[in-house]
Amino acid sequence: MAGAPSQIDLFDYKPELVKHFRKPLPPSVSMGQRVTAMSKGKEQLVAPSKYQFKRQGKSGIWMCELFPRLRQVADDLCIINSLNTNAINHDPAKTFLCTGSEIPGRASMGAWISYGLGSMNRDLPDFVVPTSAFWTGGTRNVQALYSRLWGSGPLPSKHQGVKFQTAGDPVLFLSNPKGIDTSIRRRMLDTGRAVGEDCRGWSAEFRQRPWEPLGYWWPGLLQQNGR
Repeated sequence: MAGAPSQIDLFDYKPELVKHFRKPLPPSVSMGQRVTAMSKGKEQLVAPSKYQFKRQGKSGIWMCELFPRLRQVADDLCIINSLNTNAINHDPAKTFLCTGSEIPGRASMGAWISYGLGSMNRDLPDFVVPTSAFWTGGTRNVQALYSRLWGSGPLPSKHQGVKFQTAGDPVLFLSNPKGIDTSIRRRMLDTGRAVGEDCRGWSAEFRQRPWEPLGYWWPGLLQQNGR
């Protein structure tokens, strides 16, 4: 989603562009669009697609010549050409696409689906996000995708997506950190569970005598757990 070919080079056939090739973009199309760093001081000229289009399948879907195999399943596709957004730059537009808002901070579509439908497997994440790297001139680059695109926003964090990586650990924080083995992690988990159980016991006793300050109970709890 960080970038893609123009829709007029894929499925959105616009034959009228040929008639207006190299002509300025008419005001009826720009509709007073605000100036951006990409268009400031530049003349906006109309250019049609350089690829040929044909209707494919029984449904007659317009499709460019770049998809010789995809056109074989044209009748299995549903193509919507009417989607639009107020954003004219990539970043706010893809944020709107994934969260319904150009402003970061909203829950992603995957998070809402997780929140509404849940998961059929308690041991697996509700949804995952494959990320990839690409190479240019021998330099490894990372996709310009941000966690807000699969984040949970105000929803509980359990509903956010889990990122899959193409390099290193496929999923972060599952492997033992350097210098930490399984036995150490087992002790950490056991200690945390013991503290939690003690807290439940102390909390029940504290509720029976709420007039005593919490500071009276806390030192005993720490001492009992060897802190």
